[in-house]
Amino acid sequence: MTRRRSAGRNFAWTLSAGLVYALAQWGVLVLLARLGTVERVGEFALGLAITAPVMLMARMQLRSLQATDARGAYGFEHYLGLMGLNVLGGVLLCGGIALVGGYSASAGVVIALLAVAKGFECLSDVFYGALQRAERMVFIARSIIAKSVLSVVLVALALWTTGSSVVAAAALGLSWALVLFVLDVPTYRREFGGANPWLQLWRAPWREQGTRMWSLLGLAYALGITALLGSLRPNVPRYLLEAHAGQAELGVYAALAYFSALGGRVVHALGQVLSPRLGRYHAAGDQRRYGRALLGFAGGAALVGLCAITCAVLLGRQVLTLFYGAPYARNLGLFVWLMVAASLEYVGVSLQFALTAARELKAQVAMLVLSVAVVALGSLWWVPSAGPVGAAWALALGWLAELSCSGWLALRAWRRLGRKEASPAPGGPGTQVTPGADTVA
Repeated sequence: MTRRRSAGRNFAWTLSAGLVYALAQWGVLVLLARLGTVERVGEFALGLAITAPVMLMARMQLRSLQATDARGAYGFEHYLGLMGLNVLGGVLLCGGIALVGGYSASAGVVIALLAVAKGFECLSDVFYGALQRAERMVFIARSIIAKSVLSVVLVALALWTTGSSVVAAAALGLSWALVLFVLDVPTYRREFGGANPWLQLWRAPWREQGTRMWSLLGLAYALGITALLGSLRPNVPRYLLEAHAGQAELGVYAALAYFSALGGRVVHALGQVLSPRLGRYHAAGDQRRYGRALLGFAGGAALVGLCAITCAVLLGRQVLTLFYGAPYARNLGLFVWLMVAASLEYVGVSLQFALTAARELKAQVAMLVLSVAVVALGSLWWVPSAGPVGAAWALALGWLAELSCSGWLALRAWRRLGRKEASPAPGGPGTQVTPGADTVA
């Protein structure tokens, strides 16, 4: 029996969880700033900047593919198996970078621990993808909220007792591992039945199923490269900023930049709710519904960006003083430019969701190569002379370049649906594709 699931309810839960998660991650930086030093914030930010591109590539945006797999081309075991192998490779690569990168011993350990923490988060994503495809967003939201609250509590205890960024990184990983094994796995088994997914994965006949997993890898690798490039874009300015100005300036930049994650969570929450429907509309060839959902999504993202810029201009100094202290509040101009870059990011992310649903995957790679190249060149030009503000300029320019390309790709995907509707179907001249219903099993 099928039943409708309220998009409004799903969005409310997803948005609430996303905001709690963003606040929790931001809270970790606030705790580091208040209980530690600017250098400690910079050390943690450096660890995130190094592990994020690697682990995002390991993710390969498998959750988006899983959630929009309207035809059920791959099973849960294929997604979990591929993610497990990717996580292992990503953690080993981050550990190697920590060893040979010339960082201090403390920074190297932070990098390795954050990679392990993100590995647990990647595995949770596979369980979220199964729930998202069925539009059971409430269970995902509860997991994210639990993970967020637990991470802040454990990190706060770690910093209060030791003041060490190493112990804080270990506490973050412990919180995410607990939620994966204590909450996510039991929820999946309860909702979908079946054996323990780890045993199921171990006992799967991979000599037979390996071909399908390789096929999934062939589909997902483009998204993995896209995720890598998408993570390099905000982090390339940070690498150059750390090299030219040191970890203290990087700490200030990272702390201010994290405010953009609040608006980003709103956009991602809406995207996670709409992506299964965008996938169904595209698979059904329904141009009208696909276009209407895309326009509404992009317009909402633009509105979030406008609110972010307005709040930064009017309330930025007071907010920075309240949460970080006077040394951070002196960087109001940087804060405004970071929100300008974020507003372009929000619209770009909304188009990325639509392009993934339309399976416009390889074209996104070329688009991101251009965007990262623009950011890198802008950073090389502006960071040495303008410092953190120059990094924000380069980031905004890169998002503008990507937004121009993704808008054209989204328009092309929409027009292709129109040509499908206009072409004769096997049932007779003028017959159009019947849109799929908004129901789930």
